Amino acid sequence: MRTTGFRSMVLYLLLACFVGGVVYLGVNLFLHGGQWAMQPYNGHISSSLGNISDRSGNVLATSTEEGRTYSDSETVRRALLHTVGDPYGYISTSVEYTMRDKLTGYNLITGLNDTIFNRMGSDIALTVDQDACAAAYNALGGKNGAVLVYNYQTGEILVKVSAPGFDPAYIPEDLETNEAYKGVYLDNTLSSSFTPGSIFKIVTAAAAMEKWPDTWSQWTHTCTGSENIGGSDVTCLYGTAHGDQDMFSAMGNSCNVFFASLASEIGAQALQAKAEEMGFGREFSLGSVPTAQSEIDLSAASQNQLAWAGVGQYTVLCNPYHMMVLMGAIANGGEYVQPRLTQESQLFSGLLPGEDRTLVTAAEAQNLTQLLRGDVENYYGDWLFPTGMNVCAKTGTGEVGEGKAPNCWMVGFCDSVDYPYAFAILVEEGTGGIESAGSVASAVMNALAG
Repeated sequence: MRTTGFRSMVLYLLLACFVGGVVYLGVNLFLHGGQWAMQPYNGHISSSLGNISDRSGNVLATSTEEGRTYSDSETVRRALLHTVGDPYGYISTSVEYTMRDKLTGYNLITGLNDTIFNRMGSDIALTVDQDACAAAYNALGGKNGAVLVYNYQTGEILVKVSAPGFDPAYIPEDLETNEAYKGVYLDNTLSSSFTPGSIFKIVTAAAAMEKWPDTWSQWTHTCTGSENIGGSDVTCLYGTAHGDQDMFSAMGNSCNVFFASLASEIGAQALQAKAEEMGFGREFSLGSVPTAQSEIDLSAASQNQLAWAGVGQYTVLCNPYHMMVLMGAIANGGEYVQPRLTQESQLFSGLLPGEDRTLVTAAEAQNLTQLLRGDVENYYGDWLFPTGMNVCAKTGTGEVGEGKAPNCWMVGFCDSVDYPYAFAILVEEGTGGIESAGSVASAVMNALAG
């Protein structure tokens, strides 16, 4: 009897394992079946993938008897590599990788069979503008970096370029060994974070607005080019003495001494909290692709480290996609619109329960708009951009050490009903924010204006 009972228990255990395995397989088939079907080793499928086109109908990728082919323009192919993809699935954040179930016409019931219920090769129309993306790629001038522009009212991503890259039509044989291709599979717009430098002063300014809502604009400080804070000097770029500064002149001059002193007055806890409210430490997403997080941790910062954090140094890191979204939120009165890459209507475009897309208050958004508009109008020059765009922006130069030239940024938006664009531009190892990133922003905005 004991033997019979033991055998029954074993059978029940095996049955439970079998049922559990079937359930697990079924759930994963439902969730990941399309991804399984479109793995790079299923190369025979490539001849039946649907087309990928830009917002004007220009074909960016198509299928022929020879396999997957891409745009006739080499510049467009390189510019949109990380957005469109490559025939071998190297770029895991690309449309060809993340939306391969749709491109194959995959159906949970019929799989990849061509039936009345589905057809092989569904097309995907993207929101990007190929010419503006090509302009961004050319403006990078061979530098690594990231360029993002989106319509902050509709969520349509117009420009999405990451470098380094390669030509998907002629994949280099030394892709794995040549140092020039280091990091080539990584989409810098989504999956990387970089030292921000002075673009973080936007966050420091917002923290001041929250702490002193009625008097923030009256805060002044005298800059002599450097100042001892917490036992070590904080210096302005080139040691420039800016003299008496208020928030507007300090933002335009990008005065480190002013914002370092301001961060010290705000305090680590308040600056940390405001940064988190504005999206630091949060994982954003583009479709099914999660982004790298912007980072700040002031829990153990000394007074001097806090001062440097206030000007975007210390251990602060920014993700380009997050910065674009933050600029869109400021332009939109405090709440951002979820970016999207495809022209299809979004079935779940509304807010999910408990989801909050507010990154700054309406009052802070209005104040920051005035500050950033003053930067362009009084310091950078409206001549950089097409007439009527009313660009509001901040540049940044993030020092990275190790003998490397700095990360150069420009982030901002157009305060215009005709050009509702928000952008984030990063150029690695550049010469300066306005020189490197500003020239890219100018080229891209002029291309979008058309």
